[in-house]
Amino acid sequence: MILSSSYRTIIAAAARSRTRILPICTITTSITRALLGACPTVAAFSTTICSFSTTIQSSNLTKMKITPVPVRDDNYAYIIQSSIDGNALFVDAYDISAVQKAASSLGIQDSQIVGLLTTHHHFDHSGGNETFSTTFPNRPIFGGSEQIPALTQKVKDGDYLNDVLKGVKIQCLATPCHTQDHICYHVTETKTGTKGVFTGDTLFISGCGRFFEGTPKEMLAALDKLGKLPDDTVVYCGHEYTKSNVAFSAAILPKSESGISKLVHDLQNGNNGGVTTGVYTIKQEKVHNPFMRCRDSLVQSMVAKYNQGQKSNDPVEVMRVLRELKNGGQVKANI
Repeated sequence: MILSSSYRTIIAAAARSRTRILPICTITTSITRALLGACPTVAAFSTTICSFSTTIQSSNLTKMKITPVPVRDDNYAYIIQSSIDGNALFVDAYDISAVQKAASSLGIQDSQIVGLLTTHHHFDHSGGNETFSTTFPNRPIFGGSEQIPALTQKVKDGDYLNDVLKGVKIQCLATPCHTQDHICYHVTETKTGTKGVFTGDTLFISGCGRFFEGTPKEMLAALDKLGKLPDDTVVYCGHEYTKSNVAFSAAILPKSESGISKLVHDLQNGNNGGVTTGVYTIKQEKVHNPFMRCRDSLVQSMVAKYNQGQKSNDPVEVMRVLRELKNGGQVKANI
């Protein structure tokens, strides 16, 4: 993913102002400006047309586009758009109005919204589901349990949703721990092989979710499962927690390692406008995320240092102590 300096400026400004549009995708600056500056009259006309048009849609996208949309204080919702017909799926759309506005600014009509993926039942991820069901009637809402509001299709580990968005394979991965109904969605565009995974509150950049409904063993299994995804899978997480995560990780991982040093450098220099979702891959997470390195003797030694010298080579115990250390807030590097 390559963003021009002017485009990074747009992204950073949106993040600072909490403007509800944050496209991280391959799209020219000129097109973006045209979309953001679209005439209100034209926008209103387009909305009117989409309510009754039966024209078969086509897309000028060259590949699947994934757009993060900031909601609440630090959450991310997402829009996944097909490069075949321009249709789109929402992910964890807590604020339907914000995500709908973002979709409109990308040229996506309401009639092109084909469904909603929900990672888990926590309100900051599923709180927009009821509104989605009335705003976009007869569109499927996917999730891992009946606790998901307005659920229309329950999914489980290993399910594939290959007929929802044209040209995009969607694999459901059960990752119980943060909640027992947590589902991560791995997407692959068939024509380009572009891959992404929506990890909700299971995997963050250089971190993981709290174990609200699960155990260290379950989180280890969840991260092991995500770690087996193709290395070039881009991570799209549920929150912008990276600064605090990296402060912790930089205290655990050796400073000489290029992975964590690059991540620290990126944060210090405000790379990508300070936005970290949609930037790093599974391969990079397995390097700069200590929670994905519980079997690593270097991580085990550092955990022992902060755990009264009690070293363990049991990855479940290492996961437990890592999470407790992170929760405690005392172990952190000055970044």
